[in-house]
Amino acid sequence: MKTRILALMVCVMTFVIASCLASAADIVINPANDGYVHSNVGLSTSTYVEVGDVYQGIIVFPTSQITEEIAHASLSINPYGMPVWDKQLTVYAYQSNDSQIVSSDFNAGIFLGNWSLPEVYSWGQDAFFDVTQFMRGVSSPFVRFNLRTSGGPDQFSSLEYNYGHPSQLTITPVPEPATLLLLGLGGLALLRKKKHQ
Repeated sequence: MKTRILALMVCVMTFVIASCLASAADIVINPANDGYVHSNVGLSTSTYVEVGDVYQGIIVFPTSQITEEIAHASLSINPYGMPVWDKQLTVYAYQSNDSQIVSSDFNAGIFLGNWSLPEVYSWGQDAFFDVTQFMRGVSSPFVRFNLRTSGGPDQFSSLEYNYGHPSQLTITPVPEPATLLLLGLGGLALLRKKKHQ
């Protein structure tokens, strides 16, 4: 009888742990559009994401895949052109109703912070920037990130030109409270069982 109860408890715990891990799986979102805006010349969306003193990289992500509360969110980029001259970017973000990149995207957005890229930074190597606070307040169908620097120009992977994947927005949802509760109760039951043996 004790063996059956123990086997049942192990099955329940396995199910609960699998459910918890499944509900907290990261959501990786590719851009709906990307490119750059130039201070004088205009814009380009059929090229890499270029960032420099007169170029601002624009990356637009859809938010339709985000259906749960956000525990963590990060923006990633990786270089397309080498070398990367300026290892310090400034990141701005703003909400949008569409994915169209327009010249008014130049100097748009609220300041999120400075992004220090790795000193040794190579093709296909991702760098990550925390955008959790901004993403928790988003209610629009799209979000835009505007990348700036005073140096460069530097080229980063895009939808059209990349070494494996373009820039990405990674969302980690908050695990459901019921799942965490079941996991905790199962853990307590196993501890109690072990204590009585």
